Order: sequence, then structure tokens, then C-alpha cells
Amino acid sequence: MIKFSFIILCMLSAAKVCKSQTGNLTGHIISFENAPLSQVNVRIQDSEFATYTNESGYFMLKNIPAGKYALLVSSTGYIALKQDVVVFAGKTVNHNLQLSGDQRQLEEITITGTGSQYKTSISSLATRTDAPLLEVPQSVQVISHQIIKDRQAFTLNDITPLMTGVKANNSMGGFALRGFTGYNPNDASFTTFNGIRGTLYLWSQQPLLYNIENVEILRGPASALLSESMPGGIINFVTKKPLQENRFEFTAAYGSWNAARFSVDATGPLNKSKRLLYRLIVGYDRTNSFRDYQKVKNFFLAPSLSYNFAPGTSLNLEVNYAYQRAVQQYDRGRYVKSNADGTFDFDYYPKNVTVQSPSDFGKTKNSSATLTFTHQAGSGLTFSFVQRYVRSKFNFADHFVSGAIRNDSISRSYSYWDYDQFNAQTTAFANYKISTGKVRHSLLGGVDYNRFGWYKNDYRSSPTTRISILHPDYSNDVPPVNPKVDYYDDNEQATNLIGGYLQDQISFGEKFKALLSLRYDHYRLKQTPLSERDDLQGDESAAKAWVPRIGLVYVPVSNLSFYGSYNRSFAPQLSNNGGAGGPFPPRTSEQFEVGYKGDFFKKILSTMVAVYNIDYKNILAPNPTAANPNQQTVVRGTRSRGAEITIQGNIKTLSIITGYAFNDHVLTSTSSIGKEGFRYVNAPKHIANVMLKYNLTNGVLQGLGFGVGGRHVSEQVGNLATQTFIIPASTVLDAMANYEAGRYNVQFNVYNFTNANYYNGGLSRVTVASLGNPINFRVGVSYLIF
Repeated sequence: MIKFSFIILCMLSAAKVCKSQTGNLTGHIISFENAPLSQVNVRIQDSEFATYTNESGYFMLKNIPAGKYALLVSSTGYIALKQDVVVFAGKTVNHNLQLSGDQRQLEEITITGTGSQYKTSISSLATRTDAPLLEVPQSVQVISHQIIKDRQAFTLNDITPLMTGVKANNSMGGFALRGFTGYNPNDASFTTFNGIRGTLYLWSQQPLLYNIENVEILRGPASALLSESMPGGIINFVTKKPLQENRFEFTAAYGSWNAARFSVDATGPLNKSKRLLYRLIVGYDRTNSFRDYQKVKNFFLAPSLSYNFAPGTSLNLEVNYAYQRAVQQYDRGRYVKSNADGTFDFDYYPKNVTVQSPSDFGKTKNSSATLTFTHQAGSGLTFSFVQRYVRSKFNFADHFVSGAIRNDSISRSYSYWDYDQFNAQTTAFANYKISTGKVRHSLLGGVDYNRFGWYKNDYRSSPTTRISILHPDYSNDVPPVNPKVDYYDDNEQATNLIGGYLQDQISFGEKFKALLSLRYDHYRLKQTPLSERDDLQGDESAAKAWVPRIGLVYVPVSNLSFYGSYNRSFAPQLSNNGGAGGPFPPRTSEQFEVGYKGDFFKKILSTMVAVYNIDYKNILAPNPTAANPNQQTVVRGTRSRGAEITIQGNIKTLSIITGYAFNDHVLTSTSSIGKEGFRYVNAPKHIANVMLKYNLTNGVLQGLGFGVGGRHVSEQVGNLATQTFIIPASTVLDAMANYEAGRYNVQFNVYNFTNANYYNGGLSRVTVASLGNPINFRVGVSYLIF
């Protein structure tokens, strides 16, 4: 017994001595966009010590013998690092790293099909921090760059069919989320760039994707972080950033209606230390249409520079310039015949004819500059400062419907518009991470100052000639100036919005999370006439709002979460003129949402379910009186209820993105805009979408990929007041194929290959509806040098 005890004592002593000669290595790994990276392989060269980072980007290697080692860090899509580290006996050494993007690895993954290009684990938009999507108590979807590439998407409208519950209402810049319509630039925070307000595109434009890395959809109110916003959600563009490695890509495409597109994307370092980086993106496209006389040309330029002072500290300047020239800048829709029994015939008139004139035109010049400074002051403290300025100039002439169809003829109006818009946004915030025992906090505090409006708004609307729909005569289209019947805007407007917010993301261990946010905003608008021609002769209003946000998340295991949240939004009234009875209280909404998120197949396939209820209040409705025919009043509003399911990611070599959304959006009171229970306009109850792509990874056909997809949209009300004006249900099917060999990729897409006749939505009247494209194709080739 004594001998056995002596042996045990010797063994314990030896273990203690051995343990005293070892140490631990920990660290935090982030991307070049300062987001934490999960599933990064971390290992010590020529040893058995290896691990992966967790969802927050942290890793730990334990009981490493003291000494000097080479630490190897690698992850798909990033440049592998090799760092010398020293492990000290009895100590824990912290080693933080930042990885740079590597397109070469992304291209290899495209060939092998083993990556998760369709799934993204982190979105900075949801909380402005590095929280994994699994821990965000709100529905978020990310359309990755690989999805954009496989779809061969040129504009936001091209990828909308892949977004769960999101719908393009027309062929311009109007979109619906959870039954609510956002229309650039009326809804200032409907689209953002890198999470910052200030859209680059105007009403008539489909947002271009030349410089877009991925597109994020945050569903539901988001005023807690982004100030005024629409209740249905936000679409955020994440732009391409300069990379540390030289890379050059040229793409060309040709398609139906003589469409052509060319782009160049070049990036790399400008000095030996690779601290100063550049990126230059240039694009040009042109296309005609199956509609009479319509054509458009775009030129796009996006230079950017980044300087990395140190890991976690960088300065980035990005400039965008987009010029568009079009004949018939707006597509005013296909004629719809009204039948004697009160129904409507959507197929009676030819697809090609339009209400517009061959002389109609549009010229748009959009430019922006964004300066972003990020500094990691310590292991848990990060500061960010963003200054964004956008300027858009718009000049166009247009014809549109102004009455009912009679004897196959239509009355029209003519408008001329010269417009100069601006948006200056200043945002500063700090994120501090701290632990108190088992409770971890990620504190965020920030301020926003936004000044936006227009320097010039010179608009004229006049009645003009009536034309035959089937045999139009455009010889007398442009009417002479007549102040007695013309409507005029001739004004400037400025809005000042200042706000501040606090947010705390709390982790009670690994299973329970909480999100608490509170924002205060103050808004002031002033419109000033520039001449006596202006019909409104000025407008002025102010509003303020407290906006809370509360969320709870339960993570029973590392790849599953259940959440519940409460969010609010506010937006000042677009019409607040005192002559109409204003000022009016701001539009507000509140949303309750519960949901589930789960990641499977080594976390490269994500699933998400969300159920929500949104109450929208303080909508304006006409309330004319004998004393004031322009009188308006505030009505209770609408209610949107629904559920969404999304599956997105990879199962081995099969890429998947599919979703289903149910939405019931109705008026909650009776007023001049409709009766209680009326279905809301352009809000279908059912939207389902799917896209499947299979990649061949070996054999003679290695590098070949092919896929199919489609979308079904149920019938929708095309006009709020006329509930019988029902846009028909539709199913549209698409197909794709690509072949990638070395530096070349050839892509072929066919859209609507069954040539289905479908409509995007209504256009305010019962005489026209937005017509979708018939069968069409695109073939493209890209060449990559790295």
C-alpha cells in the first residue's frame, strides 16, 4: 500500500511538473471587414495541436509545451497566415489576427462545390456588431456574391425573386417587404449601403450590382439603429472592398433585346507593406425592351482606397458614380381592359404598347463618397466613424395615364422634372465588450446626424393629347405651358435628423442571450418655394420619437436557436402641409416576432422560420371639406401578419436557396382610402421561391454546374380603393448552367423559360399594371487574373 501510494505521488508530481512546463494560446480572428470568423482552422505546425474558432471568432489551444512555434491559420475565402508565436510556461498568450479576402480560394470552392457560398453566418446590419445571425432575434437573410453570380444578376430586381417574402412591385425601384412598399428615395432608410443611410438610386432606377459583394435583408422595423424606416424592413448593399492581393476580373455578357454588359474589377496593394490598397470597378450596360421605344444605358465607376494602420485600424474611402440615360425612364405598365361586369382583362391589349411617347427621356447622374474610419482601441473596444454624402441629379420628360380607357383610347398627362437631391449622413459609434462573471456584454452606443433633401425640385404636370392605344399618334405630345391648368413644384427642401442610441447584447452563458436597445430621434423639415409657380408655397414640420427594441434568444445547442423580439419604427409624414390640416404625427409601427434558426451539415446549410405581427399607424387619408378641399386626416392604419420559412446553403455539391412567405396585410379602419378589412395593395398572401444548383466536382465534366429555379406569387390587389382589380397569380421558372475552367467561367441563364404572362403589381390606377418580362436569356463570360 505504501509502495502504491508512493507511485501515485510520483505520478502526480510528474504531471504537475509537466503541466508547469506548458502554456495556453488563445486569440480572436476577424475578417478584413472586422467581422469575427467562425470555423477557422488554427494549428501549430508539425504538431497535433489544432482547433477551430467558435461562432464569435475565438479559439484556445491548451497545454502546449513552452517554446517557439509557427502558428498556421486558414479559412475558405481568406489568405492563409503563418505567424511565429512564443508559448510561456504556466501562462496564457493571447494572439489576435485579421484575415484578408482571397478570391483564389473562393474560385476553387466554386469548382469543388464543397464550400458554403450560399450561406453567410454574420451580418453587421442587424446589430452593427459581429453577432452571429444565429444569435440575432430578428429575421435576416443574406444573398451572397456566389448567388448573384449564379443568377447572373445585374440589378437588385434580378435577385429579388430569391429573397423570401420580398417582391419587386414594378420594373423600377419599388419593392415590398412583409406587405409594405418601399420606394427609393421616399423611404430614406429602405435601402442602405454598408448599413448607412443615403441611397444612390432614384425612383425610376433598378439599383446596379457592379460593386456589390452581397445583399442583406433585415425584415421588420429597424428604426432602433437606422432612424426613420419602413415597417417591412431594409435592404442593405455591402460593397466590395480593396484586397491585399492583386486581382483583376473582366466580365462580358449579352442577352435578349440587344442587351450588352461589360465590367472590370481590379484590386490589390499600392505599396510593399500592403497597407495601402485600392479597388477600381468600371461597368457599362445597355438594353432595349420588348416594350415599344424603351431603352436604357448605364455607366458606372467605383474607385476606393483603404489604408490599414494596424490590425483593426483602417481608413477607407469609396466613391461611386452612376450615369443613366433612358428613353421612357419609367415603365408606366401594360394597359388593362375594364369589362362591363366589373372584372378586368389583363391580356386584351398587346404587350408592347405603352402610354408613353418616343420623345420621352430620362437623364440621371448619381454620385456618392463614403469615408469610414475604424479603430480597435483594445481587446474589447472598437470605434467607428462614417461620413457619407450622396448627390443625385435627375432630368426627365414623361407621359402617363390620367383617365379611364374609352373606345380603346386613353387620356394622358405630360410631366417635366428637373431635380437635384442630396443626402449627408454622419455616423459615429463605439462597441465595447466586457464580461462580469459568466455574463458577457457587447455594448453599443452611437449618434447619427442626417441632413437630406433637395436643392431644386422643378416639376410641371400638364394635360396632353388623348391617343389611340392600338394606333397611337405622338405628333402633338408636348403641350404648351398653361399656368391655368398646369401643376407646378418649384422649391427646395432640407430635413435635419439627429439621433442617439444605446444597445446591449447580453450573453448569460452560452444558452441565453438578450438584446436591449433604445433610440431617440428628432426630425425637422423645411420646404421653401423658389418662385411663385410653386403650388404648395412652403411646408414646415417637426417630429420626435423614442424607439425601443427588445429581443431574447435561447441556444440549446450550438447550431440551434429560438428567439422572440419586439421592434418599433417611425417615419415622419411625407405630406405635412398646414394647408392640408398638418402637421400630423409621424407614422409608427410595432412588431412582435418569434422564430427559429438552425445550421446543419457542418453549419453550411441554414434554416429559418419567423412568425410576426406588425401594426402600422397614422396613415394619411383625404378628408375634404367645403372650406378646405385639400384637407387630410390621420387614420388608424394597417395590420400585417405572416410567417416565413427560408432554407439556404449547401448539401455537399448541391446549392440551395428556397423560401415561402405567407402575409395577410389589411386596413384596420374605414376611411376615404378604403374599408376596414380591405387587402393592402401589392401584398400577395403567398410567395414561394426555390433555386437549386448542382456542381460536378470530378470526372470529365468537372467544373460544370447547372440548376433550375422558380417563383410563385399568388394573386394580389393592384389598387387599394378598387378591391376587384386583382393582379393574377403567376409562376415563373428559370434555368442556368455554367462551366468553369481555370481562369474562365462561362455562364448561361434563361429566365421565364415557359414564357409565362405575369405581372409585378399595380401602378396606382386600374388602367395599367406592371408587366413582367417574357422569356429571355443572358450568356456571359468572365476572366480572372490573380
